[in-house]
Amino acid sequence: MILDYLKKHAEKAYREITKIITSPVFLFSNDPKLIGIEESHNFIYIHGFNRLIKKDRVPSDKLLEAFSFLEKEVELYLKKHYTDKEFVFHLSADALAPTFIITLASYYEDTSVVEQSIPLFELIEWYKENACFNGLQIIENKTNDKNIEAESDSVRTYVKIIRT
Repeated sequence: MILDYLKKHAEKAYREITKIITSPVFLFSNDPKLIGIEESHNFIYIHGFNRLIKKDRVPSDKLLEAFSFLEKEVELYLKKHYTDKEFVFHLSADALAPTFIITLASYYEDTSVVEQSIPLFELIEWYKENACFNGLQIIENKTNDKNIEAESDSVRTYVKIIRT
């Protein structure tokens, strides 16, 4: 299991993941007083996580296992605290940032959101191949339509509808 792997090889990541998934405080980003704290906290761990991915210390199957586990824990949490509701779980990979972004929202039956979804393993592989781990190269005075198109294709998303 991914937690056993992290417990052996990345104790700090293990502690943070278990802290997040065992308490409902990971849903606090709607509180304006806590957004700044959350941003600085996430900034530190995003870089550490990306460093592990960049150096291929976490294989794709372990990433798949970790994100699947997180998705299941979120689903269990929602089923425990909500009944007869629908939520949409987004896991986005942003190659330019580079980062993974998890968003959970009430579902309002917008089928276009689900249609744009790609399989989770494909999302992970795409991210590993396209993430700008070393930053962006800025080329002055050479903008054209292709650059604008490439920029809009820098985020891919996996979506799952969770029904409680």
